[in-house]
Amino acid sequence: MKRIFLLLGFVCFFVGAASSAMAEDLPAFEGLEVQELLNEHLNSADVKPEQAFNPAKLAWQFQTKFSRVKSKASKIFGAYDQLPALPGRWWHRMTSKRDGGGFGRFAVAFLASIAAGVIASIFVRRRLKHVFETNGRPASRASRLVSQLMVEGAGILVLAVLATATFFIFAPSDSRDRTLFFFFLAATLIVSLVADGSRALFRPKEPEYRIPAMGDNDARRFHNAILATVGFGSFGFFSCASFAAIGIHGPVHDLLLVLVGVITTILLTFTIAISHRAIAGDILAAEENPSSFRQVVAQIWPTVAVILPPVLFIGLMVSVFLGGLPLYGAAVFTMMLVILIPIGESALARAASALDGTPQINLSIAARIARIALFLLVIISLAVAWRVEFNTTDEAGIQSRIFNALIQIAAIVSVAYAIWQVIRVFLDRKIAQEDAEYAEKHGMTAGMEGETGGPGKSRTRTLLPLLRRAALIALSMLVVLVTLSALGVETGPLLAGAGVVGLAIGFGSQTLVKDIVTGFFFLLEDAFRLGEYIDVGAAKGTVEQISVRSMKLRHHRGALNTVPFGSVDVIENFSRDWAIMKLRVRVPFETDLNMVRKLLKKVGREMMEIEAIKDDFLQPFKAQGAVDVDDYGFVISTKFMSKPGTQFTIRRYAFQAMQDAFEEHGIPFARPRVRVVVDDEGEAPLPAEGREAIAGAAASITGKTAAQ
Repeated sequence: MKRIFLLLGFVCFFVGAASSAMAEDLPAFEGLEVQELLNEHLNSADVKPEQAFNPAKLAWQFQTKFSRVKSKASKIFGAYDQLPALPGRWWHRMTSKRDGGGFGRFAVAFLASIAAGVIASIFVRRRLKHVFETNGRPASRASRLVSQLMVEGAGILVLAVLATATFFIFAPSDSRDRTLFFFFLAATLIVSLVADGSRALFRPKEPEYRIPAMGDNDARRFHNAILATVGFGSFGFFSCASFAAIGIHGPVHDLLLVLVGVITTILLTFTIAISHRAIAGDILAAEENPSSFRQVVAQIWPTVAVILPPVLFIGLMVSVFLGGLPLYGAAVFTMMLVILIPIGESALARAASALDGTPQINLSIAARIARIALFLLVIISLAVAWRVEFNTTDEAGIQSRIFNALIQIAAIVSVAYAIWQVIRVFLDRKIAQEDAEYAEKHGMTAGMEGETGGPGKSRTRTLLPLLRRAALIALSMLVVLVTLSALGVETGPLLAGAGVVGLAIGFGSQTLVKDIVTGFFFLLEDAFRLGEYIDVGAAKGTVEQISVRSMKLRHHRGALNTVPFGSVDVIENFSRDWAIMKLRVRVPFETDLNMVRKLLKKVGREMMEIEAIKDDFLQPFKAQGAVDVDDYGFVISTKFMSKPGTQFTIRRYAFQAMQDAFEEHGIPFARPRVRVVVDDEGEAPLPAEGREAIAGAAASITGKTAAQ
């Protein structure tokens, strides 16, 4: 909004220049008759179309216009020696032939009327501000901005009405006085509007309600620079307009306009330049992690805003020198948009991001759609301001056709993006809800991974990412087709060709088709879900991601395997319904098996009372008796049934409980043993070194056997 104020200052310049241009006739150009004859010749029916675009004639036309600009500029800048006499000429025309009082009466009436309007405006603003604060301080920045603008707008309206009424009552009836009053009243209102709007936007003293993401120093500096620029531009250009209104025309008046325009352009450029980093920071602050596109925009946009004022000013001056009708309003409006667009877009982006994590999903979607509507509205507004023809007939010029195509492309992109934002926000919110319910149900916090083989996520949570990707692809294809159609490309043959190509790809890429079709039926049959631990033969792990043709499995040791659906014959899912864990231990041959059975049954009852795992049992821990025998003892089998994913945790408790119970009752675990019998009859006893060597060899054999 602050930029609006700057642009209002430029409006003043354009009004002043327009009034002076209309007040004087441009001098005739030496080659004008020749140019008119050439134009008639080019527009005649006998001229062939290709002759109208003759490069030599175009070069001649350019040279003619350049000479005209040079001639006009020479006359204007050659009048610099007349500038010192301008104030005297203005004073003479304002004070001569006065009836009903002198110029002093006008000055007193003008100051009194402005003072009365300002006092009344201050009173109204305070009363309205008190009413808003009594009814409750607005909670959001947007509501605070709207209320502040309403208060300031009412104050400016009171200022304009009361000042005008007071002046007409007490001022003389001279038309020059009224013209001068309205010029300077307009300048005063513009400066007041800019000051109030900039203050409401930047909030130098209330950073909590500041719209742009700027620091206090940056906001204060930007606000003050805007006021200085608009103040000089408004009073400067309306002063130039007053010269033309009282009959001071000619090159010296044009030179004064140019000087005021140059100074105002320099001030505006300086205003944007000193806030270059603040503008870039505001653009980047719209996202917590700015995308690469936003980073590029943050680098380019402030530079464009700095360059644009002198470019527009030079273009307008050339238009004036050529005797055309310069689009002052379009230039002012363009500068206003260049300054306001990043602030508005960044504010909407921050609002959308802030609303994403709240129940106000509709407001989040509305904020995102508003960004697209803002983009489309800017394009259409610029087209209207610069008088671009919306002509779609065959007779339309190349510029109109190009712009119409751009409008259509911008419209379809905006609509598609708005639809995508609605779909994306809704699906992302649904995914977040599913994840939150999953974490709450299974006792996990954000970022916490479940046990290997744990329960997978819901079927809805598995299919939502695929649905989101399908929507993005469909919208992208629609945008491409409409864009090609807007550019004049026939999409019918393209669609037919795409069908033929797709058929050829289908026959030539049978593996790809097999992957897609197989994956579709796997998902249709709910064979696996995100977060489930599966074994597909060639790989196994937790399902981390599902695409159109493959899935990614994270092995419990960290490896990530990408498995095409077409290569999967059997899916072994470890995360469905329940899991059975069987544990085997060995006891020596001399162990009382009946005692072991009773002991393990007691261990099972004790494990059912452990707080950390008791709710995970579907069947208690129990012994199945001796199921095998080997060289070292009896093999005792145990088992339990639990919820999927919890069996590994329960297994740790089971090993610890069995170890404690066996140790308490003196039951050892069977270990591999090697018995070495040495027949030393009739031989001398082995020395100590020999006995140690034999014991070491036996221990080594025992250790290898146990390891195997």
